[in-house]
Amino acid sequence: MSNLPLFIAGFLISMIVVAAIGLLLYAAVLDGRYEKEQQSQRDIDTA
Repeated sequence: MSNLPLFIAGFLISMIVVAAIGLLLYAAVLDGRYEKEQQSQRDIDTA
């Protein structure tokens, strides 16, 4: 395999991995926000 196709394949795989990690981080942020909402709702319900 020549250098250019190998570089392009590696670049595309790297972009897929970066996108997947970005989505996982975004989901973690959203989950944290949801947890805060649930905790504040529990505090209101118990008060």
